[in-house]
Amino acid sequence: MINNAWKDYLYEYILLKNEELNLLDIRENNGIMDIPVVKKTARTRRTVAMLTVGVHNQNVPPDNLVKNFTSPKTKKPFELTNETYEWIRNGWIIREYRLAKDERTVKSEQYRMGLSLFRYKKQIEDERETEKMESILEWKNQWNKIKKSPSSFNLRRKEILNRLKDILDEMVTADRINHSNSTWRFQKQLLFLHFLVAFYQISMVEHHFDWKQIGARYYRKIGGSKEFDSYKKEFIEGAEELLEYPLHLLGLSSLGTITPIYFTGPMHGESVSYDYGPIHATTDIAVFTEDFQTDAQVLWLVENRGILTRMAYEKDFLLDSKSLVLGIDGQLRSAHRRLIEQLVSNVKQVIIWTDVDEAGLTIAKNVGETVEKCQVIIKWIVPPLEVVVNVEEFKSRYEKAIQVQKEEQEQEIGGVEQWKKWISP
Repeated sequence: MINNAWKDYLYEYILLKNEELNLLDIRENNGIMDIPVVKKTARTRRTVAMLTVGVHNQNVPPDNLVKNFTSPKTKKPFELTNETYEWIRNGWIIREYRLAKDERTVKSEQYRMGLSLFRYKKQIEDERETEKMESILEWKNQWNKIKKSPSSFNLRRKEILNRLKDILDEMVTADRINHSNSTWRFQKQLLFLHFLVAFYQISMVEHHFDWKQIGARYYRKIGGSKEFDSYKKEFIEGAEELLEYPLHLLGLSSLGTITPIYFTGPMHGESVSYDYGPIHATTDIAVFTEDFQTDAQVLWLVENRGILTRMAYEKDFLLDSKSLVLGIDGQLRSAHRRLIEQLVSNVKQVIIWTDVDEAGLTIAKNVGETVEKCQVIIKWIVPPLEVVVNVEEFKSRYEKAIQVQKEEQEQEIGGVEQWKKWISP
C-alpha cells in the first residue's frame, strides 16, 4: 500500500485535473508499485495513465538526476534499464505513461521527479536559504560595526557619504540586498554590498586611497586586497550609478580610467570654455567639479559617436540652429546625467536619437526621464526618421520598429535639411 506522503505528492504535483489514484488495483513487485490513474467525469470513469513508483527512500540521489529535474513538472525520456529501475525503486524518479482511450495503448511515456528527489532538493534549497540568511546577517553586523557619520571632509563629500550611509541603512531596515543590479546572482550582489561597506569605511578615514586598500582594510587578511578584483569595473560603475557621483571624488585614486564625454557645440564652465568647431571632450571628473552651461537652444542627445562626428562636420548648421550635440557613447552614465541636468535648463528643446534596438530604447527612455523635470520641449527620433513629442507614442513606435528590424543610428542619418525639419515647431 502506498503511504500518505507519496499520495499527497502525487496528487499535488503529478495528477491532472479530475484524476485520482486507483488504490485498489495497485500492483507491487520487488520494491516497485504500479499505480493506475483514473479520470472521472459525470458519466465515465476510465484509466488514463499508469505511474510506477518506488517504496524505498534513499537520501542522496545521483548528481545527474538532481541537475536534470528542476521541478516536479519536468519530464524526461529515459531508456528502461536496470539503472532506471533502481532510480524508480529508490523514489528518485517516477515512470509515467499515458494511455489512449482504449485504456491499453501507450500514448506517451516520460519520467518525473520522485518524492525522494523532491525532498532532497527541498532540503538543499532550505540549507542554501539558511546560508543566505546567515550571510546577510553577517553583512548587516559588519555594517553596523563600521558605520558612523562623516565629519572631517568637505561638504560635498560628506553629503555623498551620508547618502551611501542612508542607502545601506535602508537595505538593513528593509531586510533586502537587491539593488539596481538585481540580475546579478546572490553571491555577487552580497559581495557588492560588502564592497560598498568597505568603500564607506576607508572613505571615512582616508582622503586618498588605492583600489587595493579597500579590500585590504576591510578584510584584514592575506589576499583581502584582491577580494573585489574580479568585479572591479562593475562594482565601480554600480556604486557610481547608485550614488550618482564618481568614486574619484570620494578619494579613490589609481583607477587608470577616466570617463570621457564627447560633444560638439558651445559649453562653458568656471575654468573652461568650448565654442562651435571640432568635437570636444570633457571628463566625468570635470562634470562633477564644474557647473557647465550653454548658449545653445537645441540640445541633441545621440547614442553613437558616428552621429556626433557626422553632425560636427556641419558647423554652419550647428551655428545657425544654435545646437549642442552630446554623445552618450552607448551607455548612460551618472556623469552624462549630471551634464544633461546642467545643460537642459539653458535650452529650448531636447532631441533624443538612439539605435533602434532594446538598448537604444532603454537609453532613450532614461534620457527622457532625466530631462522631463525641466520645462523644455522633448523630441524623440523614431523610424523612419520622424519626430514624436509624446513619450508613449515614442515607446510604441520604437517597440514596433524593433520587432520589424533593428538598426544602428548610422544606417539612416538623414542630413541638414532633415535635421532642420526636426527642430522646427
